[in-house]
Amino acid sequence: MKIKTDYIFPEQYRLMAEEYISYKHSLGFIFGYDDQKKCDQLLRYLYTNSPTNDVTDLTNKLVDGYLEQFNGSKPRTVHANQSYIRQYGLFLKQRGYAPYIYPATLIRCPKDFTPYIFSKAEIYRIFNCADQIGPNKNKFVNTPYIYPAIHRLLYASGSRIGETVSLKTEDVNLSDGIITFHNGKNNVSRMLPISDSLTAYLRKYDSRVDRTGNAYFFPSLNGECYSPITIRNTFRKLMIQAKISILPTGNYPRIHDLRHTFAVHSLEQSIDQGLDPYCSLPSLSTYMGHRGVESTEYYLRLTKHYFINVLHYTQTQADIIFPEV
Repeated sequence: MKIKTDYIFPEQYRLMAEEYISYKHSLGFIFGYDDQKKCDQLLRYLYTNSPTNDVTDLTNKLVDGYLEQFNGSKPRTVHANQSYIRQYGLFLKQRGYAPYIYPATLIRCPKDFTPYIFSKAEIYRIFNCADQIGPNKNKFVNTPYIYPAIHRLLYASGSRIGETVSLKTEDVNLSDGIITFHNGKNNVSRMLPISDSLTAYLRKYDSRVDRTGNAYFFPSLNGECYSPITIRNTFRKLMIQAKISILPTGNYPRIHDLRHTFAVHSLEQSIDQGLDPYCSLPSLSTYMGHRGVESTEYYLRLTKHYFINVLHYTQTQADIIFPEV
């Protein structure tokens, strides 16, 4: 018997929702439970507010009405919803409908955000707190093993949370120490060699976890994988337990900052080994699944900042390590 793991849409627009999900999958997007929940939010609005209760009736008025719900939200939230309803319009057009398509000139998001780079001492504290996690409220026996393993993999490989929880057991080759991520961001698939220490840790994890037919490497209940939101919520609790300070923004560091930290620590290791950090960029770019090295160059600025503010290099020393080009 096949266990249904997808979000359950109302019958009135279920077929269109499933068609849209198939379309996104064909483009290489994972489109998991949280994405499907967002899709339901949009389709529910269209169904409720369309004069004909037709979710393909994407008019200028309906688009404006949907986006009005996010007035006053952060620019990134507004941008994300503008992009979302634009993508749905493009999907309808491809299917032969005549929708109103939101313009490509979306609201601009501020670009002055600086990720948080954890020190190695902070990473150790996070891991130690993750190791103390016990069974959840459902007495799920895998919980104490999954959280420590996921957080170590995120830091040690620089992987994204969505592609990490979506890993199938067959994607993790613990004999050769290679993990395969399929159709990640930008529709990029990649094979990552992982360190001997991480491979040994994941072998130990794999020997303890109980899957009972679940195909995911990090199995949840009912044949599903863990939700990224669940992992993020737990990560926030770990920030408090590990005594990580609140940022000037009033928020704690995000779980995605583990990916930024991986990149900076990798460049730091290259420098310690006497390598030119600029020569390390192409390899790091491929490893992280970036489209091009330009996306990875951003981490050079973070690394320079890290050397000055965390490792206490002087500005002059940092300028020697990171010359202007």
